[in-house]
Amino acid sequence: MNFNIYYMIKVKISTQILNKLANSRLGLIVSNIDVEKSSNQFTALIHDTHQDLIESLQVKRENEYDVILETRKAYKLCGKEPSRYRPSAEALLRRLRTKKDLYQINNVVDSINLMSVTSRFSIGGFDMQHIQGDIFCDIGNADIYEAIGRGNLNIEFMPGLRDDLGFFGTPTSDSVRTSVTANTKTLLLVFYDFFGNESLTTALKEAQDILCTYCNAEIVHQSIIE
Repeated sequence: MNFNIYYMIKVKISTQILNKLANSRLGLIVSNIDVEKSSNQFTALIHDTHQDLIESLQVKRENEYDVILETRKAYKLCGKEPSRYRPSAEALLRRLRTKKDLYQINNVVDSINLMSVTSRFSIGGFDMQHIQGDIFCDIGNADIYEAIGRGNLNIEFMPGLRDDLGFFGTPTSDSVRTSVTANTKTLLLVFYDFFGNESLTTALKEAQDILCTYCNAEIVHQSIIE
């Protein structure tokens, strides 16, 4: 997948979402990346970051951070119960608070998890070669998709992303169809921001730095869609 092919794909926020969440935005990063095992240096950084977060989460719990509170509120406004279908940033931080290790998969997935726990944004990471047609942020229907590590996920009333083949991502979990594998060459990152949080720009900048440093990324596009 190359730069020009990406620009044939449009990313839009549906009227259905905007009617309920007028300040919704999507932070986008497209990059060419190398998927491999995380380096010792990166693994050490992840470990140190997790230890710092475990300590801070004993004082301030994950569902007290503003971005997570906003994502939970978005779920409720769309008709989904966030305590049953926790946004991924909340779920990852909750694991850390209870001193459960986060799974390390490869440098790209590990990067996404690191970005999520440090920024508090739920982030989708997708292999662009498995996305067909334009992308819409919309409210889930009665369909179900196979979610990474969760089996079939009930996405009804959940904000998420769809293409011509159906929904493939939500703030709770991405689908297996578009998941990052050893064969992924072009990565699409989507930061879900439903209330215009001012920290999104900083989070996107920090994400680019992580991708370039630990995934040998070539950033080909970055934008905020409103």
